[in-house]
Amino acid sequence: MKYYQIFRSAELKVIGIKDGTSQVELITKDMLSESSFIDFDNHFSGSNKVFFQNQDKIDSLLPPIFRGVLRKRAFVTDLMQYGQVFRHLYYLYSERYINILKTHNIGEFNLFPFKIENVENLYYLLFVKAIPREEIIFKDSLLYTGQKVLENVKYYDVNNLQQYTDLVATTPLATFEKIAISKEHSGKDLISIQGAANYFYSEKLVDFLLDCGITGLQVGYNNSVQLEFV
Repeated sequence: MKYYQIFRSAELKVIGIKDGTSQVELITKDMLSESSFIDFDNHFSGSNKVFFQNQDKIDSLLPPIFRGVLRKRAFVTDLMQYGQVFRHLYYLYSERYINILKTHNIGEFNLFPFKIENVENLYYLLFVKAIPREEIIFKDSLLYTGQKVLENVKYYDVNNLQQYTDLVATTPLATFEKIAISKEHSGKDLISIQGAANYFYSEKLVDFLLDCGITGLQVGYNNSVQLEFV
């Protein structure tokens, strides 16, 4: 089964914004002092260095309903980008989008309601429990720097997590071309992996989303990280 990463479209005719930035502005001023918001904000923060080791805590987080406003000239789509984002929660998903995901094998996930002013339908922040970096099979994965179009691609020999950690410390631009994980995950329709910024969708789920007319998404047919099961 093939897998592709999905991104929010940056096309003007799709999102309505010329510079491809967020369509929705997150409004937090009325909840900054609420302990439930503070707990949530602290957990989904770039300063939380043990985020992936403490994913189970997310089940206990009960933040207020998030609210936002549509930016000037922005279009409403099923997949939207908002700002300022919480770490690991980069998109807004319409209820229609979420209902489709629920009909597929997407594993453990958490939803956090998000209401957009003057938009009838409810949206959600979505977190899919991630495969931690410790479970990546590095000897069968590929890491590189450079760009193929510039003919300056360099591949790195990485066989374990320690070698990966050392590489990223010295070569922060190194990125995955291929990620290998256990075949026990094969067959899932939505896969999240620490180190990959976007979720991996099965070809079946991608086709279903497109057949249902889900808007605002861009499928990375040619620029997704390759996923391999071993």
